[in-house]
Amino acid sequence: MKYGLKHKAMILLGIALIIGLAFLLKLFIIGEPVDGVQIVFVTSANGQSLDLQVDTPESAMALRGWKHHQDGSTLYISARKVLVSPIFHEGHYETSINLETVETIILGGKVIWAGNL
Repeated sequence: MKYGLKHKAMILLGIALIIGLAFLLKLFIIGEPVDGVQIVFVTSANGQSLDLQVDTPESAMALRGWKHHQDGSTLYISARKVLVSPIFHEGHYETSINLETVETIILGGKVIWAGNL
């Protein structure tokens, strides 16, 4: 069965559209994991709690998908960095962490707080 030139062009256009949508999805929705270099943070210890404020120095970046995972006395915090869009537009994050069982906090692979220092 032979396909005409118009049919082949529509197939190529469809493939290009899918690739373009996947690229935009990666930039605006999926993003990439944040590492310690891509963020700035401020910590403030108040007794048994730690106030944490995180910002991205890049104006066109938003932070999303914050996750906290504790392994023993170490708390791991992760997030993803995406381009600012109507869906994700916040480049700032604030939280308060209970320090009763936490000795070290790692954000994006970087130690941001260690209770024994």
